[in-house]
Amino acid sequence: CLRGIKTMSLRMEKQAESALKMARWLEAHPLVKRVNFPGLPSNVGYELHRTQASGTGSILSFATGDVNISKIVVEEAKLFKITVSFGNVTSLISLPCFMSHASIPAEVRAARGLPDDLVRISVGIEDVDDLIADLDAALQKAAAATQGPRDLTEEKEQSLLARIKTLEAQLNGK
Repeated sequence: CLRGIKTMSLRMEKQAESALKMARWLEAHPLVKRVNFPGLPSNVGYELHRTQASGTGSILSFATGDVNISKIVVEEAKLFKITVSFGNVTSLISLPCFMSHASIPAEVRAARGLPDDLVRISVGIEDVDDLIADLDAALQKAAAATQGPRDLTEEKEQSLLARIKTLEAQLNGK
């Protein structure tokens, strides 16, 4: 039972470091509308989290704004195991509204800030660059399947401007 306790700290540090790198990458992706991760300054609870915790953990989620894109990402990601469980050394991915939270009425989920397009990831100890490449390939397949090839430059610019506005408001205490 205590066999893995000796390496637990190393695993948790690796997972948190990888989750932060993945969250930053997702935040910059044009198909991602919002990333939920306490280690990102853009996260609403960032400052509070910093006062209460010494690390960021390995769980993150993101919204794409399109349920079909999210479904394809989950289905096409090859290095992630599809499951609702957490706390593994293997990276896991899920669509909570269709899996763990499916029994909660849609209007209740929406009121609680849990959109149908939310993808949740528990980052494992695999090479983070491999995981990011896998997510990138899945997002590219989702974009091609749902929107066809297009230039995402303007959409990305609008997304970045909105994030800058949010960060400025946080800095100004609004």
